[in-house]
Amino acid sequence: MCGIFGLVGQNLTNSAIEDVLLNLDHRGPDGRGVFTDASSQVTLAHTRLTIIDLVTGAQPLHSQDANIVLVCNGEIYDFERIRSSLEAKGYRFATKSDSEVIIYLYEEFGLDCFEHLRGEFAFLLYDKSKRLLIAGRDRFGIKPLYCSKLANSFVFASEMKAIFASGIVEPQINIAGLDPLLNLDPANVQFPFLGIEQVPPGSFLTVDVSTLESRTTRYWSSEIPVQTADVVPKPYGEAPEACAERVLQELNEAVRLRLRADVPVGLYLSGGIDSAFVGALIVRNLKSKLHSFSISFAGSEKNEQKHTRQAAAFLGTAHHELVVTRQMLWDNLEETLWFTELPFASLAPVGKFILSHEARKHVKVVLNGQGADEVFLGYRSFFQSAVLEGRNSSPRTANLNTRLRRLKLANLPMEFLERVSLSLFHKSQRGRLAKARQTARAGRTPGRPVVNIIQEDRIAEMPIDILGFLGDRVEMAHSLEVRVPFLDHELYDAARSIPVDFKLRDGVEKAVLRDAARGILPDDIRTRRKLGFMLTSDKIDFFGADRKLTAKFRPYLTREAFERAQIFSWRAYKVVSILGRLPLSKRVGVLRRVRRNANKVVMYMLQAQMLHAMYVINRGWASASKASPLADGSTVPSVEEVGRGAFDRQSVQRTRAN
Repeated sequence: MCGIFGLVGQNLTNSAIEDVLLNLDHRGPDGRGVFTDASSQVTLAHTRLTIIDLVTGAQPLHSQDANIVLVCNGEIYDFERIRSSLEAKGYRFATKSDSEVIIYLYEEFGLDCFEHLRGEFAFLLYDKSKRLLIAGRDRFGIKPLYCSKLANSFVFASEMKAIFASGIVEPQINIAGLDPLLNLDPANVQFPFLGIEQVPPGSFLTVDVSTLESRTTRYWSSEIPVQTADVVPKPYGEAPEACAERVLQELNEAVRLRLRADVPVGLYLSGGIDSAFVGALIVRNLKSKLHSFSISFAGSEKNEQKHTRQAAAFLGTAHHELVVTRQMLWDNLEETLWFTELPFASLAPVGKFILSHEARKHVKVVLNGQGADEVFLGYRSFFQSAVLEGRNSSPRTANLNTRLRRLKLANLPMEFLERVSLSLFHKSQRGRLAKARQTARAGRTPGRPVVNIIQEDRIAEMPIDILGFLGDRVEMAHSLEVRVPFLDHELYDAARSIPVDFKLRDGVEKAVLRDAARGILPDDIRTRRKLGFMLTSDKIDFFGADRKLTAKFRPYLTREAFERAQIFSWRAYKVVSILGRLPLSKRVGVLRRVRRNANKVVMYMLQAQMLHAMYVINRGWASASKASPLADGSTVPSVEEVGRGAFDRQSVQRTRAN
């Protein structure tokens, strides 16, 4: 796993390249490499995290004739078999790296090479003879690949901060990218900064180096067959068992392939079936001792310690349990946000950030259970309502805003919701947001089952949340690679044809997955419902239990800060903060819900303000001359200084320094 950067259309100074590498250093602390073709105005850069081929796998990689240049972030699975087949055709390899097969697959199959790739990857390939740059991304978008299209150039990077560090794009807030109610448009995803786009999952983008003409091509789709939403009459017979056998077969292969590494591999373990199932299959295929990692929250009434310990004991892992306090969560919020570059409404990413730091002390690679809920319909109420809505009413009357459904707001009157939600934003931004929402709604009339549309939308959202600020970004902040077997495309291709009634069966979510685990996991692990990563932590309460812990963030929530950022309305914040202080009452559940949701809104406002201060007001963080990524004893500026725009790049290097 690594960090990559690419630029076409202009050249960078050595100082600017150094700034880019500095801002990708956490993704690849084990090596750096740069390719430049000044006459063609092409630059490729790479920071390396050594996982496979520790000795000869440095990048950029070159073809035998030096015509092809490649930088890659990620893993190509089953690469030994691919390599053998290419060697039989006469290709000769210079390394033992998995990434090198991309070069010769491209030489052999051209742009059809993506059909032969299985894994989690983002890469930039430069074909000198055709004067063509290819930016490709894996099917689910597990690995990030951002881009900016300018009048005279294209710039690509694994993280937005590296694009800004190049000096090519100035960071400016994109209000649509901060609207949590804006329905996702997979073809036009909005990010918090203007000018930032992505190479879409399952796609590649080509750039003609001579003319800068570009084209995006989709090579894979997550679309689910319509007939899977049809009612399956009972009795089901042996069909569910046959589906479960296929799932087990494909998942076992997905796990086996993801154990290939020249460094230790671990497991993120929770109290549910997903990670425990992956763990059981790891134990089947791994000869060495498996390290597992879990998190628990001190003082919380809800806790999965008992269940994670039970799973670890069953698997026989060397288990590491991290106990996190509220103080630790709030103390790491700022640093987590720096790495995610995306706001979040809970402390879940912070917990994952801290857990990743702990795991990195023992391993360089972890497998997890992410994606199982999206593939096998694990959010029971979320997907169940979509099934019922599609079967009991006209699909044309369905609310297809997946984000509203996830926030449990889809049943509120739309006119009321629009008016209230827009009032939260600064008055100068409301017109833009209203227009963006209208555009996103256009063309959303379903021609297919509601549950299929909602599932596909949820999968398309994953690179932003569960794979972004709960995955790659918080793990790679600590130079830790994550592998996601449930998002193996061969497994998904098998799962997408399974009827909905076999996935959500008699009110049991992920039923076919639970069937597949029969005889592999104990029934009490196999059948129990998982609470969710951060549901075992107490809710955010800015004006109650968390009042003292959050006092240091108040400079971000002053009237001056709101007017400077012009993202949210100061008046709206004052109203929301009053709602966040509503009295707690067990008798009046609606007051508790309003208070909880108001605190989520404050959390989101806070992080938007923080992003503005970190990236827009202050620019010193981007310069290599002002910060050393390995400087011992680097100091962390006060939040008050950051709130005034004095954010220092060294503040996010604490982990590397310590």
